[in-house]
Amino acid sequence: MSNMSNTTEDKNTDFVNLYNKSYRLAAAVFTISNIIDEKEELRTKIKKLSLEVVSMAVQLKDINFYDAKKLISDIEKNALELMSLLDIASLAGLISKMNASILKEEFQSFIVELNLFAGKFEANKNTSVKGIFAENLLKENNKILIDQNISVASKQDIIVNKNTFSTADQVLENNIKSDNGHKRKDLRKNAVLDFIKRHKNASIKDIAPNIIGCSEKTVQRELIQLINEGKIRKIGERRWSKYYVN
Repeated sequence: MSNMSNTTEDKNTDFVNLYNKSYRLAAAVFTISNIIDEKEELRTKIKKLSLEVVSMAVQLKDINFYDAKKLISDIEKNALELMSLLDIASLAGLISKMNASILKEEFQSFIVELNLFAGKFEANKNTSVKGIFAENLLKENNKILIDQNISVASKQDIIVNKNTFSTADQVLENNIKSDNGHKRKDLRKNAVLDFIKRHKNASIKDIAPNIIGCSEKTVQRELIQLINEGKIRKIGERRWSKYYVN
């Protein structure tokens, strides 16, 4: 329950940061585009796109997993189109190259934050869905295993009393705990690998905040394991290390 509460708080914080970023970008775009002649089509187009980015950013609040992916993709497309139009306006002498360059850098930063937000959505979805099915499947498999072991034994050797069932329940519980540990590790490792697949040139500082409930040290162990398995490679050392999919 506390994990879900923390996840919700993180999501709300990320949403507020994205919305504030989109709002500030739109305000800056309006300020710069106001110097463009009113008859210029670029002026209208740039303002319209910046307002659409803010409007779509608002929709990210309380959105579900499945709608978020498309909406985030649409916001990114608008941001990229805005960057292109700012380039054109700069080359045409409608706005200064310095202002265009500053805005482009801010939009690029916004897109990075947007992709991190999308990565958290994907990680949360995969963890919650896989966790449900993995736990149920594990319980079923262990119940089948215990039933098979009991059926093989002769009836004369089975003493049906409270202790027998307590022992069987304990075996099931221990097996579930053990296998759940492996399942969680596999899910964690897969989450790290999925993030690297989606984000080229990823560092541990990029990866760790998006792997729920894991410290940097834990993520580091998963990265070492993935390297040993030949699934990823590392370029650079220490805090300059970047990870890529093989």
